[in-house]
Amino acid sequence: MNSKAFFIAIFIAAAMPVVASTALSQGGVAYNAGNFHQAITLFHKAAVEGESPALCYYNMANAYFQLDSLAEAVVYYRACIQNAPDFLKANLNLAVCYYQLNDLGRCLAAIKRTLEIDPTHQKALLIQAVALRKVGAIAKAVAAFENIIRLYPQVEEAYIALGEMYRGIGDADEAIKWLESFPPNGKNTLYVDLLLADLYEKAGDIPRSISYLTMGFGLDTTKQWTLYRIAQLQQQSGNQLVALETCRDGMKRFPNFADMAVLAGSIAFDRERIDEAEAFFSRGAKNGSPSAVVGLANVRAWRNAHMPQ
Repeated sequence: MNSKAFFIAIFIAAAMPVVASTALSQGGVAYNAGNFHQAITLFHKAAVEGESPALCYYNMANAYFQLDSLAEAVVYYRACIQNAPDFLKANLNLAVCYYQLNDLGRCLAAIKRTLEIDPTHQKALLIQAVALRKVGAIAKAVAAFENIIRLYPQVEEAYIALGEMYRGIGDADEAIKWLESFPPNGKNTLYVDLLLADLYEKAGDIPRSISYLTMGFGLDTTKQWTLYRIAQLQQQSGNQLVALETCRDGMKRFPNFADMAVLAGSIAFDRERIDEAEAFFSRGAKNGSPSAVVGLANVRAWRNAHMPQ
């Protein structure tokens, strides 16, 4: 999970208008202009002069974070917390830094303190759940993600995480339950559709698998492998003519897709549509498929075997 998604914008930019030429306010101007090194110097000067030390340290930490100097950011978030123990944003951002540094024990400790300040803080709960999952505490992670959904039903990451975790431990029914509860029209709907297609395929429910693949392809018609998988499952379920039509559509959309050409050629060959099979195999061979070359050899052998004597 990208820590920038959790990052809290600099505090003084929102809460302290620049009205006086102090080191702290000058640091805010420099920070907002993206001059982070200059901002750090000014915030440090303000802290030495006793100008709101907790805020100075917090803003120094933010600047170091923006420079990807996470170890320094940790130092100054902790300095801020020493001066202001209940400063939620500092505790939260400290946890983010520890997460990025893969120091998950300290991350969870910082998040615990954040949640003591605000037990329902959405980002803090999400970081906690993700960190628990990463350390392998699956039962606790499951409980944490379920709690997030109870409090914040629109948090998509929680449904996906639950689906992935339950799939990982082999509980397909629970995985499907959470994924099918995914918020309608979410930004990750395509990924959820593909997960559900995989789960239903493994459960032997091919029609539902095809249905979710079809919905997924409808969301992104550039995904050639999704359409290929639809055709493949149609073929496996005995709907060869439907699969062949899907392949024809696929070759119109993706004319250089060698694997689709081979699948189409194989289906046409099985149906003894030899001319069509040859055309598909030829396209596959042109695009570098060894299987298509084998297909063309089979076409020639078929013709030789069926030539009038």
